Amino acid sequence: GGSFGYGGGDYSYGGGNQDHGHGGMDGGGWMAGGGGGDDDSKGRGGYKNQTLRPVTVKQLIEVPVSSGDMPVHIDGEEIKQITLVGVVRNIVQQPVNVTYSVEDGTGKIDVRMWVNGEDGGDQPDPAIAVGKHVRVYGELKFFNGSRSVNAHKIRAVTDSNEITYHGLEAVYVHLCKTRQPQASSALPAPGLGPAAAGMTPVRAAVLDAIKSAPPGPEGAAVAGIQQALAARFRADEVNSAVDWLINEGHLFTTIDDQHVQSTNFS
Repeated sequence: GGSFGYGGGDYSYGGGNQDHGHGGMDGGGWMAGGGGGDDDSKGRGGYKNQTLRPVTVKQLIEVPVSSGDMPVHIDGEEIKQITLVGVVRNIVQQPVNVTYSVEDGTGKIDVRMWVNGEDGGDQPDPAIAVGKHVRVYGELKFFNGSRSVNAHKIRAVTDSNEITYHGLEAVYVHLCKTRQPQASSALPAPGLGPAAAGMTPVRAAVLDAIKSAPPGPEGAAVAGIQQALAARFRADEVNSAVDWLINEGHLFTTIDDQHVQSTNFS
């Protein structure tokens, strides 16, 4: 449980009603301690497009060039606010903004931070320097055919785990967005058909019981499977079936060796 640990305190993201599996991130949308949205965006689709999306630079580079305030789409979903983590390769400071060239291993993009706020805020953070990792929050913008990120906030990364975490987060959300819609029509995993070699009644029953169990990251408890199948199979038969399914790659253990989950997510 808990909130998005690397969000910088004021930021979190969610995907509507979709829970990304991180406890406190089952909310829907963009939340910021100060600004980050505008009234125009509310009129063009409510708060849905204010969702904060973790991305790689490559994903931003692959977005087709658009003009004006045309919506940006990633994985078929309208995206307004993005966050990325990368290394600062160059800094160009001007009177009204600072442009950071940020690279994350998948590509490089300019990130522009405006410093002419009416309140005199948003001044460059001295901790942000060439060769240092940063986390960026902002929006992808196009101007004269080139793309850049207009940043609302840039902060130095102080924990190296955040770099790995963000990369995994970006991949995970990408897979959620691109694979879940096809779940109902997905082909069954190899070896799970009714004529699969070695798929005895008890082994098939175990798979069905796991599929019927309440969804959760811990999977299904072996004891619960035994109880659900007690009228048809002995506990030792269920245990043997679980061992076989793990060895054959149909199941994997989760929080301990007494909790299992199916490798077939369809």
